[in-house]
Amino acid sequence: MRSAALMFCGFIVAGVAAYISTPRLTTVDFAPNLEDTVPRQFGDWTELPNPYVQVSLSTGNDPTMEQPYDQTLMRSYVNSKGQRVMLALAWGKRQRQEVKIHRPDLCYVAQGYRVTSLVPASYKGILGNAQPINGKHMTAMDSKGGEAVAYWIRIGNLYSENAMESRIHIFNEGIAGRIPDGVLVRASASIKNRTDATALFPVLDQFLADLYLASPNDTRALMARQ
Repeated sequence: MRSAALMFCGFIVAGVAAYISTPRLTTVDFAPNLEDTVPRQFGDWTELPNPYVQVSLSTGNDPTMEQPYDQTLMRSYVNSKGQRVMLALAWGKRQRQEVKIHRPDLCYVAQGYRVTSLVPASYKGILGNAQPINGKHMTAMDSKGGEAVAYWIRIGNLYSENAMESRIHIFNEGIAGRIPDGVLVRASASIKNRTDATALFPVLDQFLADLYLASPNDTRALMARQ
């Protein structure tokens, strides 16, 4: 009888220990609905009613390796100069080693594009005087033309395009009892040739900065975090 009681107590202690040691989502307690909170008009930009077909993002209610997102948003905008920009936001509340944000350079290649340029980009001033957001400028071409793409990926409070660095960050967060959220913020524009991208990158960068500043605070916290 006593041994059974001791065994039962052991199970209880083991269960409590497992519960305490299990990583839990502590980064985001509440996530705003992107469709409702991302502005449809801001600065010189207005949403186009019929958006362009974009390079797709995985979606689904139950994130998997192929569908790591809990929310996605795809829109097209135009300014007074007639410049058109495609916006893609993809947010996942649980970033793990096997389920995390897909890098655009891999997504574009998987959908028939050839990445001809991929260079670091620094988004200064978006977070005030905080450290700039590190992202990428990418040029991707196919047989019909291509796209200039500006983007950043946030996992928790890390901005990195280095796969190993991201894995180490997710591992360290898990050790600390946290499962970080993650987001892809991407702006792109169609180009006819590679040289067109150079003139478009400043437009895309400014578009993302203006979008961030025009968004509600909760939505900003998803897009970028200090």
